Amino acid sequence: MHVKRVLSAAAFLPPFVLLVQFGTPFQFFLLVSLAILVGLYEFYTMAQASGLHPLRSFGMVGGLALACLLFFGASAPWLASALAGVVGLLLTSLLLGSNDLKEAAPRAAITLLGMIYVAGLLSFPSALRAMVPGRTYIFYLASVTWAGDIGAFYVGRTLGRRLLCPSISPHKTVEGGVGGLLCSVLASCLAKLLFWESLGIAQSIFLGLGLGVMGQVGDLCESMLKRSFGVKDAGTVIPGHGGLLDRVDSLLFSAPSLYVAVLAGWV
Repeated sequence: MHVKRVLSAAAFLPPFVLLVQFGTPFQFFLLVSLAILVGLYEFYTMAQASGLHPLRSFGMVGGLALACLLFFGASAPWLASALAGVVGLLLTSLLLGSNDLKEAAPRAAITLLGMIYVAGLLSFPSALRAMVPGRTYIFYLASVTWAGDIGAFYVGRTLGRRLLCPSISPHKTVEGGVGGLLCSVLASCLAKLLFWESLGIAQSIFLGLGLGVMGQVGDLCESMLKRSFGVKDAGTVIPGHGGLLDRVDSLLFSAPSLYVAVLAGWV
């Protein structure tokens, strides 16, 4: 398992770095769009395994459409109108095609949750890349988030004693969580030294800590959903890691947090 994790990371990292550094924002958006489709497929497959019946095709098309609106800079009224339209179309589809009316509400709810959880949250990296210093934001986001993941994993394995949330994840520990946060802060400070010189010292500490916390919350939320669905992993697409959602669960929460911090002028 450990060897597979390392080999998967080694195979993915160079193409990712090259795409961010030399690719256009639109090319990065295409990568994110592919990740959204895979993530939605995994989410709806987990839901199906638990006995729910989401509208898989509708959710995948609708989720990709919402991602496109966010990337191409749709205003808040347009996004709100699009979301309202999606809800209307979703309910109309169930009205016309559902044989069991008792399943209509759960099917609509799980379909919409997948669109917002996967497509909505995973759209923020491409929105960050579309900004003027987009490369810096993506490299910073990936460094801080993945450093936290790695730190939590290895510190938890070596020093972990006290369980963090045993009802949600039997392997996550308090020591691993603290180690992950320290690694996120360290990665943030290194990012300031290496490629984001304009980031202040206090900013690098507090932003690294904030993204580290949000990344761990995202990880726990995905574990909660998997527990609810009764599955161990979201999928098998990444050897040693499970599904794509198992790999990007932290980014689902840390990317929107960085986006808000940028918009608010905190960095």
